[in-house]
Amino acid sequence: MSPESPMERKLKREIAARKEAEKLLEQKSYELYHANQQLNLALKQLQKQTSQDLHKFEFEEHIDSTLIYFGRAFLSRTLDSALLTTLLDRLTQSPVIEHVFLQLSPDQVDGLVGNQLGVSELATIQPYVEVPHWQHDDLCLPLMVERLAAGHLVFATHPDNIERDFIVKQLSLVGELLCSALSRQLIMKRQDESRKRAEESEKATKEFVAMINHELRTPLNGLLGSAELLSDTPLDPEQLSYLTNLQHSGDMLRVIINDLLDFSKMNAGMMQLILTQFRWQDLEHTLNGIFSPKAHEKKIEFVVNTRGEFPTYWIGDVERIKQILVNLVGNAIKFTHRGAVTVAARWVDERLLLRISDTGIGIPLAAHDTLFDPFTQVDRSSSRQYEGTGLGLAICKNLVELMNGSIDFSSVEGEGTEFFVSIPLQVGTQDARVPIYEGRPSRSQKPPLPERAILVVDDIRMNQLVINQMLKKVNLTPDNCENGIEAIKAVESKPYDLIFMDCRMPGMDGFDATERLRESGFAMPIIALTAATTLEERARCMACGMNDILTKPYTATELDAILNKWLS
Repeated sequence: MSPESPMERKLKREIAARKEAEKLLEQKSYELYHANQQLNLALKQLQKQTSQDLHKFEFEEHIDSTLIYFGRAFLSRTLDSALLTTLLDRLTQSPVIEHVFLQLSPDQVDGLVGNQLGVSELATIQPYVEVPHWQHDDLCLPLMVERLAAGHLVFATHPDNIERDFIVKQLSLVGELLCSALSRQLIMKRQDESRKRAEESEKATKEFVAMINHELRTPLNGLLGSAELLSDTPLDPEQLSYLTNLQHSGDMLRVIINDLLDFSKMNAGMMQLILTQFRWQDLEHTLNGIFSPKAHEKKIEFVVNTRGEFPTYWIGDVERIKQILVNLVGNAIKFTHRGAVTVAARWVDERLLLRISDTGIGIPLAAHDTLFDPFTQVDRSSSRQYEGTGLGLAICKNLVELMNGSIDFSSVEGEGTEFFVSIPLQVGTQDARVPIYEGRPSRSQKPPLPERAILVVDDIRMNQLVINQMLKKVNLTPDNCENGIEAIKAVESKPYDLIFMDCRMPGMDGFDATERLRESGFAMPIIALTAATTLEERARCMACGMNDILTKPYTATELDAILNKWLS
């Protein structure tokens, strides 16, 4: 064997190196192929995940925008079928949601807009009451309002590689929004029903107070009017004693009725102020006329003092201010058996300051905190010495506060009591457009009137008799009708200078009768005979065409004032 030549050895080395290179190339080619396969697989998985995340993002963004839009819509609009249909249409704009069905159950929760909206085929999905559930690709969401099943939402979905938990989470937000809207709708409906019930109750209360006002004051008018007429006839001492008792009892009954009706009107929100211009002299004259005889009878002193300068006129509700003074002074005289009752008045900083002081029995300390409470009396026993309803001071407090004023008191038991009243008033002028309160002049100051044609329209015979006799005292003989229908016929057959018209009568009331008379051209004064004491009632009298109001129970003096005002 001949030795290898250098050339052969070189060739062998090259062959071996080439084989080694080919083997290495084959190995590297396999590794590269395998790496490329792994890379392609990873790229596909990344593309799949990216697509899934994009779909989730788009779905989430669609739900968020829907929640924002309809969250605002549910706050500004009434929940109805049109708005709910718009919501369902908006939801199906997502490729994840193919169809939607909404079922509401108004029988289970009062006040919901009961309806079936959306694709009715989805109604076959059996709803669960408490939790969302899947039936194939259909998702059912329960709607709970105030822990009651108010209905359900059913979605036919294309999950499109989105996890079901994620879909449930997003669509549950829609369900929660809808439940909130349904709950708000229910609350609003209840509030509306409560408001309507309150309005109906207020209306019924006002009508009841007006009716009771009329029913109580009408017979009281006959009682007190008859007593006043009787006092103008010749009476022996025994008859005069009976009449005095009758008038005293009638006055007590009037005070009690006025207190009860005023308190009812305050509770019903019907108490209103009627502004006129008045002078302090008018109030002082009234107080002296009412209480000087009573003080003289009890052998105590009654004094009205004024300090400083007063305006000529004030603007305020003089009748209510008078009512406050009469209540406070009346109590002072009732509870004082020796000494004096004093009314002191001052005008300071645009306020009328009143102090009513007495030397009476005083008020026990235990009664101070409840003195202004309604139906409160210091002595409530059946054997109590002093009469009254316990409403006077409560009414005084309400009236003073209605005028934006204040009332307070101080008292020492066994020594006396002082009440302090502060009432803000405007200063009036004689040329102001507010009417001037003229007071109540004595009837003896008024001479008989020239004969005029007067018609009295009243369904109560006793009231006809009373006003007829009062009119005869001043040389007037009226005709009488019992309702509005008769009044219209009477006016058609005879010209009248003035009509006294009762407001509440069967057949046709005074309001309708007055409107008919005005429409027919009757232009003479029509005076309301009414128990109306609120601005609304008075406004109704004026609105139908009446010229003035004579409030029951009225006196002959008040009747004379009306006659002289409209027939002079």
